[in-house]
Amino acid sequence: MMKKIFILAATLLSLASCGGKDNPNEPKPVKADVTGIWELTSVTTKVSVGSVNVNVYVEFLSNGSFTLYQKIGEGRYTQFTGSYTLTSDNKLSGSYADKSVWGPYDAVISDNTLSLTSPGGKEVDTYKKVSSIPASVLDNLY
Repeated sequence: MMKKIFILAATLLSLASCGGKDNPNEPKPVKADVTGIWELTSVTTKVSVGSVNVNVYVEFLSNGSFTLYQKIGEGRYTQFTGSYTLTSDNKLSGSYADKSVWGPYDAVISDNTLSLTSPGGKEVDTYKKVSSIPASVLDNLY
């Protein structure tokens, strides 16, 4: 009887230890790579803020810094700089040079498209990867 209990216990332990292994057929999550230049293509919010045109380009460098060019409405672009972090679970956050913080956003990249979703899903910003910041942006800075 004792031998049967021992075999049963050993079997249960071996089954329990197998349960934590990854299924080789399931895709493993991959850390997003936001390095590069991105152009804002759409903003989806669950609250209305009017119909003001917003143009944004952001460049994320591999050293953890970023430069953002933003134009709201008519006028010129404003340049912002700062640093960012991207965690292994694809949470993107950062701070501007003036120490104001942003994020964390859930970052998902698919087909050269970066989607940033705010906590609670109230806002989704979509960017497309571009090769450079246009000269029309750089020549139109404050």
